[in-house]
Amino acid sequence: MVKFVASMGLLLACVGARAGLPEPDVQVADSGRQVVINVPQTRLFLYQDGKLVKSWPVAVGKMLTGTPTGSFDITGIYHDPTWHVPKSIQDEMRAQGKPVQTAVPPGPDNPLGKVFIRFGEPGLGLGMHGTNAPGSVPGFRSHGCVRLKNPDALDLASLVSVGDAVTVAYQAILLNQDDAGHLWLTAYRNPYGHDDVSMPWLGQVLLKWQHDHKVAIYGNRVDEALRLRNGKPVCLTCRGSLPDYRVVSLTVFRWLSSPPDSTLPGDSSAPSLPRPPASESQSQL
Repeated sequence: MVKFVASMGLLLACVGARAGLPEPDVQVADSGRQVVINVPQTRLFLYQDGKLVKSWPVAVGKMLTGTPTGSFDITGIYHDPTWHVPKSIQDEMRAQGKPVQTAVPPGPDNPLGKVFIRFGEPGLGLGMHGTNAPGSVPGFRSHGCVRLKNPDALDLASLVSVGDAVTVAYQAILLNQDDAGHLWLTAYRNPYGHDDVSMPWLGQVLLKWQHDHKVAIYGNRVDEALRLRNGKPVCLTCRGSLPDYRVVSLTVFRWLSSPPDSTLPGDSSAPSLPRPPASESQSQL
């Protein structure tokens, strides 16, 4: 009965889950629950039976202690956890002249907050958890774990179970479509300085979308979004004044997990992207 109620809650939450929120291009299972974390986006997504139902802001690893990407499972859920301080963090405390702690009991000073949801093997030390520093969320602050504000961490813990899938992705460029069929691009900064493997594909994917849909993509909007990398979705095909992305429902456009067969880097035969009239406003980028 508890699981049935939780599932119903997830399905009801799905109604408003996508407004203004771009999704990463990660393959999600058609059945069961799956957590997806997109590092550059500092965002966690929860899917039920292939549908996005909830999402929360997160803090992920700093550049030198980045959150590892890959596929994992939830391997434990612990309420009011004790933080057993890793030796590497003890060494940091010592180097900074701080008192060295080996364990922090449950309470307001515990960096794990109210709950710790471990993913991966225990030896990895990875988890999604609350925090005693809610102002650090979202951001790039941790030693590799994924922080949520305490209410969000408790909400997540109430909706997932041991064995649920966890996917950590690193996608700094997202493509989405809205209910009217318009194409949107969202660009984030590259916090870990990784080579962006999606860039060689982006131009050709956009050209193919334009060709297939017979709708113009405005190239200067692409250029501006990639220059700013401010995490604000921009409509690449809307004419006239640009709509407010915060009230638009966005669904993922598959271009990384399932790239079109006919889209090949280096195809110089494709036409260039058009530019909108000089008078067209770009103020919402």
